[in-house]
Amino acid sequence: MRCKTVLTHGLAAFLCAAFGGGAIGVAHAQVSLAQSVTDARGRFTMNFPADWEVVRRADGMIALLGAGPIQAGHRASIVVVVEPLPNPMSPGAYAAAAERLAKLTFHNYAVIQAGSATVAGRPSYYRYFTWETNTGVTLYQVQVYFTDGQTGFVVTGGTVNDRDRTREDVPVLTQIIGTFRPVSSTN
Repeated sequence: MRCKTVLTHGLAAFLCAAFGGGAIGVAHAQVSLAQSVTDARGRFTMNFPADWEVVRRADGMIALLGAGPIQAGHRASIVVVVEPLPNPMSPGAYAAAAERLAKLTFHNYAVIQAGSATVAGRPSYYRYFTWETNTGVTLYQVQVYFTDGQTGFVVTGGTVNDRDRTREDVPVLTQIIGTFRPVSSTN
């Protein structure tokens, strides 16, 4: 979502505040998002840098996986999950239901910042958090929740929780997430 909304501008400010301002408050140039992708079932579109690998899946909840180039042994990534909802609900209610599972599933799960936002004119809910994998690597992730009728979308960007990696990767992840557009009859 190439938007002049909270996600591309406000969330970057929230991130800077969460890390004490100066630690991550360095201005980053926007990267070119030349690779336009539509999911295999036509439910959403989004853009990625040309050097990212993107895999689209027609079956299952994971509809798309994007991975950036390897840097310092790690790759930033984007995952889009699409799932049917039992009834229409707000993005905040969808995120609250998902957080209950996250607390049970992710080891050392810790929310850094969360709240409602408007992305490309659509209501959404975002959450920045960290968690530790079974191998002891701590990840830094941002999730943005969207709903469209009885369809839920969770767009997750992640990188290793290392000061240099978050400084480099999180602005690119939020820029990519900012291009997400659900395709529906209400658009």
